[in-house]
Amino acid sequence: MKKLSWGTKLAMFASIYVIGVLIFVVFSTTQDINLISKDYYPQGIEFQSKIDKIKNTQTLTEKVIVSQKGGIIEVQFPKGMREDVNGSIILYRPSNSDNDLRSDINLNDEGVQLFESEKLVKGRYAIQIDWEYQGKEYYQEEAIYLSK
Repeated sequence: MKKLSWGTKLAMFASIYVIGVLIFVVFSTTQDINLISKDYYPQGIEFQSKIDKIKNTQTLTEKVIVSQKGGIIEVQFPKGMREDVNGSIILYRPSNSDNDLRSDINLNDEGVQLFESEKLVKGRYAIQIDWEYQGKEYYQEEAIYLSK
């Protein structure tokens, strides 16, 4: 068997290295990257306003109650806060933002908003409630697990 010279060995090593790097680049570009949200960095800049909303929520005597009954997620607002409530409710799926559900607040006469869980994928969700009532802004977040 013929011995390989050091130049041939170096060329083989460099070729294997380049092929390995190319395989890694192709593999990494095909991966799905899910950030917390699409506008992650602008939200980080506005984080102080979220902290102020949370402080406003902590001063409330009655909090928004999130419960799960059968296949329905129920978000119930306090008795004194059932009219003129504006804002949004987001059912945020941390593992995949494609499974998020966003809805404007639309309360019934009892101050309740219902969500059917059959539209959602089984797993953990964070319910993010961001609302305004009488010129004051509030934010509350609850975690639930859908087992279906």
